[in-house]
Amino acid sequence: MKSLILVILFPVLLWVFIFLFFYFFQDASVSEVAMQDTFSVLAILVPILLIWLVISFIYQRKLVFSYTWAKELQRKDNPQIYNIVENLCISRWLPTPKIGIMEDPWMNAFALWWKTKDSWIVFTRGLIDKLTPAEIEAVAGHELTHIMNKDCLLMLIVVLYIWGITFIGEWLFRIAYYWRSSSSKSRGDVLFYIWLILLALGYLCYPLIRLGISRKREFLADAWSVELRWDNLDMISALEKISGHSQVGINNSQMASMFIENPLNKISYLFQTHPSVEDRVKALRNYW
Repeated sequence: MKSLILVILFPVLLWVFIFLFFYFFQDASVSEVAMQDTFSVLAILVPILLIWLVISFIYQRKLVFSYTWAKELQRKDNPQIYNIVENLCISRWLPTPKIGIMEDPWMNAFALWWKTKDSWIVFTRGLIDKLTPAEIEAVAGHELTHIMNKDCLLMLIVVLYIWGITFIGEWLFRIAYYWRSSSSKSRGDVLFYIWLILLALGYLCYPLIRLGISRKREFLADAWSVELRWDNLDMISALEKISGHSQVGINNSQMASMFIENPLNKISYLFQTHPSVEDRVKALRNYW
């Protein structure tokens, strides 16, 4: 429910900010006029966002794999890993997702897509080499949970929404700058202020909401991994081993939420994509 409320805030905040702009700053103090102006702007923004989402959906796997250098792991390359994931899926009558590997000595993993038969679970070489089979199974259960709960779809939509808002905002700024330098200064002023709204949403409000959603889904995936395996100790042990050794070679903050542990340096809790390992371990001990 908390995740759902946070997701609903994305379109609501966009509508509210634009409406308030027209209501207070554009001589449209009549709410009906402000509402009409707001819908006029959204009629332009929403189709652009939808086109952006469709294109990104099509190229999502290629994009993610290009950032992580992941490649498919064949069954013949590591039958044990395939058997671990396959047995988890059989226990829930699910098709087995494809297995990927990142040739990276650090320990981490992520899931991709939301339909199990078309999805991927990707492990790093370091995780496969350094965790026990039981701990790898716990990690696989965590990632499989993300797929089962459509978390991959949820986070993809959220990330793409933020990317779309910031992308549109940057273009509006360029158009506004051109118009303000020409005879269409009033129209340029409107676009400039809408750009400021999108800037605030895309770089401050929305990222904070995204991080909140990401943390909630990580707690849930940990719990469901325990439900899948009827054991919490392996999940706790895996998290403790991964903690401090998860810095895989990527430099993309938007992708950090995909991993079982944030591969980038953390700052304050408000800006973390994941709960702390201490909080996750505490929740797992209390849960079981």
